[in-house]
Amino acid sequence: MATQEEIEQHYDIDNEFYALILDDKYLGYTCGVWDQADTIEQSQADKFARLCRYAHVKPNSKVLDVGCGWGGLSTYIGENFSNTKVHGLTLSTKQLEFIKNAKNPIASVELSAWQSFAVPEPKFDAVISIGCLEHFATYEDSISGKQREIYKKFFDWCLSVTTPEAYVGLQTIIITRLPNNISELRDSWLVHKIFPGSALASISDIQEAATDKYEISEVSRIGHDYVPTLQAWIDKMVVNKNELFSMYGEELYNQYIEYFEGAKRCFQTGYFDLYQVSLKRALPTRIFKT
Repeated sequence: MATQEEIEQHYDIDNEFYALILDDKYLGYTCGVWDQADTIEQSQADKFARLCRYAHVKPNSKVLDVGCGWGGLSTYIGENFSNTKVHGLTLSTKQLEFIKNAKNPIASVELSAWQSFAVPEPKFDAVISIGCLEHFATYEDSISGKQREIYKKFFDWCLSVTTPEAYVGLQTIIITRLPNNISELRDSWLVHKIFPGSALASISDIQEAATDKYEISEVSRIGHDYVPTLQAWIDKMVVNKNELFSMYGEELYNQYIEYFEGAKRCFQTGYFDLYQVSLKRALPTRIFKT
């Protein structure tokens, strides 16, 4: 798993840096849903709406947000579900400070990896994780075939922190195949360079890891939606170019433009895809003799 130092290397550049790139309302740093949206803010809201539906969030729910970012999910839930509480986990001290300073009445947050999070009482009614699974296994884990055991432990942990009726709403980038050419290999390298200590899962990784723990209730594959999402971030960077240059320098600006353009190409070619899934707790299907 990516260490706190590796997470902070990316996410703790500065909260204002990301405010100059991401949408103004949610600071959503993952793919939006563009079926009906015509703005980046609406695409983020539509993403949260789908994942709340996938996780069966209801009024009075207690929701665990694994990899909570800057608290966009809790902002959305606070506007759409009454008497609901959201507890976020992050390894970014800047994100922790941002959420605490926002003083969202429905949100709490702590600096913790999911492996270190104590089982609560009462347990959670839903788990949502958006763009966090990518950080659970390292590139070295994937090369050595250890990634599925790590994902299995995550799903076991989800079972341990939730009520028997709880669903998991998961969104993650997936890798669909080997690279077709040097250009795709280079673009993939750019993504791994930006996100040290991280690697992408395949659909089969997730399916095997969830077997006998969760069953797939609903699923969407929307990698094409990452193209307009990334373009919206590029467009905002261009609009704020002078400010980004003066505050963070030309090198960092160019690095992120190159990263966003490379990631966009990966989604355009189908080398990367995006997986949104509703996971329902699996019931025993066999009786075993002891």
